[in-house]
Amino acid sequence: MAGGVWVRPGKSVFLVVLTGLCVSLSSCGQQPARTTEPAGPGMSQQDVQRQDAAALWADDYCGAVGSLVQGLATMPSVDPSSPHRAVRTSSDLLGSVIDGLDRALDGLHKLPPSPVAGGDQVRTQVVTDFQGVRDRASAARERLDTADPDRLDAATLGQANGPLDEVSHLDLLDRFDAVPELATAVAHAPVCQQLTIQATSAPR
Repeated sequence: MAGGVWVRPGKSVFLVVLTGLCVSLSSCGQQPARTTEPAGPGMSQQDVQRQDAAALWADDYCGAVGSLVQGLATMPSVDPSSPHRAVRTSSDLLGSVIDGLDRALDGLHKLPPSPVAGGDQVRTQVVTDFQGVRDRASAARERLDTADPDRLDAATLGQANGPLDEVSHLDLLDRFDAVPELATAVAHAPVCQQLTIQATSAPR
């Protein structure tokens, strides 16, 4: 991702970023106060209003995708003490992933129409991406929940790995690069800035 915004961190970095984001916003779902930028040289009042509208929409978008925090910040660990415990805790872990994706999808669906061309296409593409991961996580969880406890093998016990890997590779802001006005709006959107700061400051 150009500009250092959400650059496909590994699983451990991804969770550090999400947990840090949750702390930095004081509480999950609470957004920092937005500020209106003064008009720059050569900018008309209409330009300023358009920039503000793009920043507000970008901020709400980032609040929606950042709500993955709420499902993943308390994601349980897999208990390998026995095959049965490993299956149960893997199912719980996938439940947290699904919950986080559901929150993000709900927020994305509630976004108003984008004030700039291309924003709605970004949202549609991200909804498709998130829904695909959510569906595969749900299918993996169902396979775990219906597995014969007396016939557990490595493939069954590893059901959570695929969805977890997909979640760890989600780029929350990558599609903004295709819409210059949204890429610019990130600098004026506090929640997006939190995503950017946490991603670039997390240890690699």
